[in-house]
Amino acid sequence: MILVLCLWTIFIPIDSWQNEILEEIQVRGYPITCFPSVRPYDLHGLDYPAEDMLWTNIWLPNLPAQLEFDTVAVLRIKPALFYQWSAGTVFLQPVIKFGEDSLHPSKKFEDLFSADYERAYVNYTADIFTLFIGRERFSIGPSPRYNLLLSGYSTPMDWLHYSLQSPKLKFSFYITRLDDLYAKTLEYSGDTISEYINAKRYLTIKRFDYSPCDWLNFGLAEGAVFGGEEFSLEIYHFNPLVFLQAYQFNYDKDMNLFLGVDGRIFLNNLSFYVSLLFDDFQLEKDPNDEPNHWGINIGAEFADPLRLKNIFWMVEYTAVSRYTYCHFTPYQRFKYLNTPIGSPFGPDYDEIYTKFIYHMSPRLDVYAQISHQRKGESNIDSEWPIPENPRVSGTSFPPDNFLSGIVQRSSDLGIGIRLFYYSWFMCDGFVGYSSIENFGHREAESERFFIARLQIALFNL
Repeated sequence: MILVLCLWTIFIPIDSWQNEILEEIQVRGYPITCFPSVRPYDLHGLDYPAEDMLWTNIWLPNLPAQLEFDTVAVLRIKPALFYQWSAGTVFLQPVIKFGEDSLHPSKKFEDLFSADYERAYVNYTADIFTLFIGRERFSIGPSPRYNLLLSGYSTPMDWLHYSLQSPKLKFSFYITRLDDLYAKTLEYSGDTISEYINAKRYLTIKRFDYSPCDWLNFGLAEGAVFGGEEFSLEIYHFNPLVFLQAYQFNYDKDMNLFLGVDGRIFLNNLSFYVSLLFDDFQLEKDPNDEPNHWGINIGAEFADPLRLKNIFWMVEYTAVSRYTYCHFTPYQRFKYLNTPIGSPFGPDYDEIYTKFIYHMSPRLDVYAQISHQRKGESNIDSEWPIPENPRVSGTSFPPDNFLSGIVQRSSDLGIGIRLFYYSWFMCDGFVGYSSIENFGHREAESERFFIARLQIALFNL
């Protein structure tokens, strides 16, 4: 039996427990959405299995809060107000932060707290059309954790987004104004240019989804960061049907382009997905030995593996090459307010991650998660290794295109418990341990510390 819930047109936050539940519901054989790789999910039109115990824990809190401790202690409170009518929604969610970490917001009031808007938007959703204006964390790709093209874990962005869909096809378009960058026109080895510009920066993402049946999905997406001094948008940038590669090639418009290809399949209590990101791919040998810039994400999910009841297990591997997300022009690097737009860990790393969840009862979950990561020295702001515009004969890219320099190795282990009390209280407690070798990419230096996290969500008014 399927229950169609169409009272709300509100997006579910991608960093909330609801997505983990929806992920498991789909793996267990209930196709709640035709397009599982475009998040956040809109509660409007989702199909819930009425007999499944999990769906009763899908509710939107008005007062979530999160306390985290690793090397610093930070408390975030995120009160939410929203109003729905017909197919329209207004949603407002500020964030108030006590304590200091490297994430937004950072400017403190009276040395007491920081504050900004976490989410704030107006949204209209009809049967085949969605129009969105405002701030939200969008994610593009099949991973329920971190995706390569748009993870949703950068500083929240302000978007104009619209989509058009049929039961099998969906076109999605996103555009945002990134932070301006006061930077050199070019930045590369041997640079003698002294001209500085105040560059306007933009990001667009165009996505095409095809779901021939309710257990199979394919996606093709393009991302582009572009801009410049006194840059102005053109109608071409808003066309959801054309990719900007042709625009760059034919009209000499320099951009940092990304192409994403992914697929996802749901079988009997199983799901597999793969995603490929191409930042730059050499179709012929490059005279300066420029390598391919790429990312790969592979994952699998299992419900009740080996006939163990009330178990959900996921495992995922991600790898990103050394210069992915980078660019010799600083204002075209794939970041926003010093946070990565794609994978939260940037380039030059790989990681294997797994998580086990056991449903002790409809209201109580226990879980464990383990990860191991290797991180090379390169990051999004690493200096481009050769001159560009023009290139110089005899210069070349370094041979280590993956896990460069002194590799930092991190291992994390943690356990948690999640408690629900009907639709007005949720508590999630987590404790873990982190061990880092070659800390800060310094040979033989190590760091070990405990991690603690407490999340509370109250009220569904």
